[in-house]
Amino acid sequence: MKHLIRILFVLLTSLVSALPMSAKEQYVDPVFGDTINRSAEDFVKVSLLVADPGTAIYSVMGHACLRMQCPVFDMDYCFSYESEDVASRFWDFIAGNLHMGLFVIPTTKYCQEYREEGRGVNEYPINLPIDVKRNLWRIVDTYVAEGKLLKYDYLRRGCTITCVKFIHEALGNTPIEYDSSLYNQSPTARELVKRATQDALWMRFVVCFIAGSETDVPLHGENQLLVPDDLVAAWQKAVVYGEPLLLQEPIVLVEGKPQINDAWFTPLMAMFILLILCIANLFWDKPYFDWFMLAVQTLIGVFMMYVICISDLCCTSWNWLIIPFNILPLLVWRWRKYWALPYACALLIWCIVMAGIGMWGNVLVDWPHILLVFAWNMIILKQYIQNPVYKNRTK
Repeated sequence: MKHLIRILFVLLTSLVSALPMSAKEQYVDPVFGDTINRSAEDFVKVSLLVADPGTAIYSVMGHACLRMQCPVFDMDYCFSYESEDVASRFWDFIAGNLHMGLFVIPTTKYCQEYREEGRGVNEYPINLPIDVKRNLWRIVDTYVAEGKLLKYDYLRRGCTITCVKFIHEALGNTPIEYDSSLYNQSPTARELVKRATQDALWMRFVVCFIAGSETDVPLHGENQLLVPDDLVAAWQKAVVYGEPLLLQEPIVLVEGKPQINDAWFTPLMAMFILLILCIANLFWDKPYFDWFMLAVQTLIGVFMMYVICISDLCCTSWNWLIIPFNILPLLVWRWRKYWALPYACALLIWCIVMAGIGMWGNVLVDWPHILLVFAWNMIILKQYIQNPVYKNRTK
C-alpha cells in the first residue's frame, strides 16, 4: 500500500511539473525580488520629441527633448533641457541672468502646453538596447536632481545638443555612426538660424541683430546639430550597434496649427523703403526725419552697447553692427559738420565690405541690416551736403 501511494505521488508530482507555469512563476528578479523582467526590450521606451517652431524669439527654431516610458510602472515623462521662463523674465534673458537645467514633465502635460500654443509635436522612437535605455534614464534623473546650475547658452547647451550628449553618456564608448554628409559641411550658427527661420523673417532679423560674431564660427560634426529638424535628419541616417538609431516615421502626438507667415512684408522690403525715404530726405530742408533716424540709431546703439559691454547674454561679446550703431553720433551731433563726411565714407566702406563677405564668404550681416546702415548713412551724408562750406563750394 505504501509503495502504491509513493508511486501515485511521484506520478502526480511529475504531472504538475509538466504543466505550463504562469509568467510570474517562471521569473523572479534576483535583485528586486519581484516578477518584473527589467531586461525585456520594452521595459523602457525612449523617443525623441520635436516641437514645431513658435513665434517667440526663444522658440523660433523649435524644441527637442527625450521621452522616457516604462509601461510596467505606468511612467511616461519628457526630459526637457531648457531655460527658466523667458516670457515672464525677458529682461533677465537679455541681461544673461537666466539659467538652464533639465526639467521632467509628464508627457500629457508637455503635449498640452504645445497644443495650447498651436505647435505640433512629433515623436521619433529611438532604437537602443535595454541596458542603454535603463542607463539613460538613470543619467537624466541625475541631471534633473542637479537643478538649474548653468547659464543660458543656446549655442553650447541648446536642447538638441544636450539630447545628443545624454545619448552619448548612456552609450559609453560606443559611438553614433553618422552619414558622411554630416562631416562634409561646416555651417555657422548664423547660417543654421537663417535656414531654420524661412517663414519667420522678422524674427530672424531680430535674432541676427542680437547674435554676435561667436555665431559666425564654422561648426563641425555634431556641433552643428543646433536645430531640432537637423538633429532628426542626422539621426535618421545614423547607426548604433549596426542598427538604425531611428527605426520608423514620426508619430504625430500633437497636430500643429499654421503659424503666422510674415514672408509677404519682409525686413528686406521694409529696409528698402526706408532707404528710399532717406534718399528723398536729402532734398528736404526739414530736420524732423533726421531727428527720427537719429533717435532710432541711438536706441539701437544703446541696446547694442548694453548687450556687448554689460550683458552676460551668450554670443554677444562682439557684433559688427556696433560700428554703425552706437551712441557716439548723438554725443557729437552738434559738431556733425566736421565729421559727417569722414563718417559717411566709413559707413559706405563698412556696407561694401559686409556685402562682399556675404556674397563670397560666411554671412556676417544680413542684407536688411546692410540696407538699414546704408539708410542711416544717407542721414549722415545730408549733414555734410547741408553744411554751408559744402554749399559755397558747389555754387
